[in-house]
Amino acid sequence: MESKSDNVELLFGLETYTEFTNNEDSRRFIHDMINVLRSENVEQAVFEYCLRMIRDDELTNSVRSYVKDNDIQPIKDGLSRSQMRSKIWLIQELAKLGIKFENVVIMGGWFGQLVSVYNKILSFEKIRILDLEKSFCAASDYTFNLKYLDNYKVKAICADVNNLTLHKNGYEWKVENFKEGTKFNEKFLPDLVINTSAEHMTEEWFHQLRFKNLESNPIVAIQSNNMFDGDGHINCVYSADHMKKKFPMKEVLFEGELQLKGYKRVMLIGRP
Repeated sequence: MESKSDNVELLFGLETYTEFTNNEDSRRFIHDMINVLRSENVEQAVFEYCLRMIRDDELTNSVRSYVKDNDIQPIKDGLSRSQMRSKIWLIQELAKLGIKFENVVIMGGWFGQLVSVYNKILSFEKIRILDLEKSFCAASDYTFNLKYLDNYKVKAICADVNNLTLHKNGYEWKVENFKEGTKFNEKFLPDLVINTSAEHMTEEWFHQLRFKNLESNPIVAIQSNNMFDGDGHINCVYSADHMKKKFPMKEVLFEGELQLKGYKRVMLIGRP
């Protein structure tokens, strides 16, 4: 049976050959693969190597910076294949509406990583990312969306989405500088509200929008799933029809289901 050391020795042989043929690009690649195979945690080494290879990309640059000093597990969850497929599906369907969104609210936004997908095909004036976990909000501000922090083009707000103050002319919340601890009040009138974590929360946030009749008449995009036994999942749905009953819309612009590995993602886009 071949062992790990056998494979490494084979690569050493190839490295020696590429040195002989003066093929520096190939030699460097093989050398990197040897280091990956010899690492204690091969899977993590592969992940870090792939991050280095995807150059000049906003998201992967942010991930590379984040994992230097932080636990990698939340990143594994947030950037899994199913999560990325779900986020890309959302943005592609929003783009098909042909609407220019200016002020965007992302609820349950984690590290604000959705911005890197959003701005590939959609524009915005300002984005607010809401999350309960202050460390995630700080990561959004100072790592994932640092380039947008000037004038708070993109800003994370540490808040419970079911306990927001909402007026007809927009949300009112505290904007905090997480490094200095200073805060100020902001009014924010969205024309797009995104919640891709609806399975983790009750529907108060939606009914607040539904019955307030905002001046902007915002579009609301919601994703949930059918993983009823998932950790922290308190509000899953079986189907798009089930979702429409939980989140009734005056105007449905899109409804659909995306089959993923082991579960189904359900999405509803419309005006409440």
